[in-house]
Amino acid sequence: MSIARKLMPAVALPLVLAACGDDVVGPGDELTEEESVALLRGMGAVLFDDPDVILQSEDSVVLGCPQGGQATAVGEPADEEFGGDTIRLVFDFQITPTGCQVTGEGMQFTVDGDPGFRYLLRLESIEATGEFHIEGSISGGVEWQQEDRSGTCAMDLTLEEPEVVGEMVTGAFRGEMCGHEVDIDAAGLVPGDL
Repeated sequence: MSIARKLMPAVALPLVLAACGDDVVGPGDELTEEESVALLRGMGAVLFDDPDVILQSEDSVVLGCPQGGQATAVGEPADEEFGGDTIRLVFDFQITPTGCQVTGEGMQFTVDGDPGFRYLLRLESIEATGEFHIEGSISGGVEWQQEDRSGTCAMDLTLEEPEVVGEMVTGAFRGEMCGHEVDIDAAGLVPGDL
């Protein structure tokens, strides 16, 4: 099975990884940094931990969320492109969660698109040298609910210091999430098997 086919379901749903911005509903409804990271981890599990593919078409995939709801990813699924000894993959999806109920680090959230977020991953492998070049980002925003709290969260994260170790992508997503400057280990937020 090609790398692209292995990654499609997982990448298609990435990172409904979302977290928070400054547009919130009333005082006290902001997510803490810890809660924001938990929300992102919960969405990462939807996308990368044995994704539940409900429907897949040429340009979209619908994933089921663990406790109910779904997330739709629209974009062009990447096929492997070959140029000499270089293989390139590009995944670029707009992800819209709808009543997507997730749990991260023991905290439960319901997530909806507002309007959703973009997940971008570029991977280039040079066979002659065994080198990998990887770029990734998560941007956009979602609405969240947790018990009697709710808000709208924006994120602008970049995958930094990515490496391929064995068949795993490592690195960290850094940037702003819910008004917090964050540095989050990429484990569970990128495809696991290359």
